Amino acid sequence: MNFKYKWTIPLLLLVALGLVGCSGKQGKEATNAQQDKQVLSGVYKTDDKYSKRDDGTLQPDYWYFKKNGKLLYCTPQVNSTNQNSDTDFWYGDASRGTWKSLGNDEFEIKMHDVYDNDYYTIKAKLNGNKLHTYANSRNAKYEWSADVSTKQSSMTYSDFMDMFNKAKDSDQKGIQESGYTKPNNDSSSNGSNNSSSNSDSDSSSTSADPDEIGKAVYARVFPSEQVDSVEQDGDSYYVSNEYHSADSTVKFQINGDTVTYWTQADGDTTADGKNDAHTVSIKDLLGN
Repeated sequence: MNFKYKWTIPLLLLVALGLVGCSGKQGKEATNAQQDKQVLSGVYKTDDKYSKRDDGTLQPDYWYFKKNGKLLYCTPQVNSTNQNSDTDFWYGDASRGTWKSLGNDEFEIKMHDVYDNDYYTIKAKLNGNKLHTYANSRNAKYEWSADVSTKQSSMTYSDFMDMFNKAKDSDQKGIQESGYTKPNNDSSSNGSNNSSSNSDSDSSSTSADPDEIGKAVYARVFPSEQVDSVEQDGDSYYVSNEYHSADSTVKFQINGDTVTYWTQADGDTTADGKNDAHTVSIKDLLGN
C-alpha cells in the first residue's frame, strides 16, 4: 500500500501543475484576446478646462472614432466671447487619421490636417467615458498638448459630420486668410475672398482626403488591384492591397495642391519602395 501511494501522490501533483499551467495559458490568451478587441468608438468632446483660447473663449475639440480604426477630428469655428479680444472669431480645424489598440486601454493615434501640413502621432488612454491624450514628443514638428475628452453619447454621426464639414470650410478659409500655406483645395481662389466661399461643396474639398488620394495613386500604379488600407506615418502615407507586402505598398506625400508618390524600379525589392518619384497635381490625379 505504501509503495502504491508513493507513486500516486507525485502523479497527482504533476496533473495539478499541468492544469494550473493550462489555466494560466488560457488566462493569458484570454487577456490578449481582450486587449486585441479593445476599440474606440463614438464621439468625444474635449473638456472645457483644455478648450480655452488665448482670450478665454471656449473652443472645444471633437473626436469621432470608427470601430474600423479610422478617426475624424474637428474644432468648430466660434465667435470670441471676450469684448476686449483682438479677434472677432476663431477659425475651425479638421483632421483625419487612424487609431490602433496598444492593449491595457491604451491607443496610438495618427492624424493629418485635411488642408495643411500639420500631422500628429500621439498616445491616448481610455478610462471609463474619459479619453486622456498625452503630449507628443518634444522633438515633434507639430506640438500636441495633453488633454481629456468625455464621450458624448447623445451626439449622432449626422450631428458630428455636419460640424466636421463646417470646420473643414473654416479651416480652409483660415489657411487662405493667414497665408500660412496654400490649401490643397484651391476652388475658391478665383472668387472673392468674402463669405461667398461658403458655396464650396464637400465633394470639392475631398481633393485633400488622404483616402481618396491614396486610392487614386494606387490605381495609377496597380490598375487591377483593390486598395485595402491607407495608413499615415508622420507626414507620409502608405497605401496597400490586402497583402501589405513591400512590393504591393506605395508611399505618397501630400504637398499643397500636388502629390508625390514613389514606385520601385524594375527588379528592385527595397522595403520602402522609395526609388522613382512621381509628382502630379491633385486636380489631375482625381480628374476634377
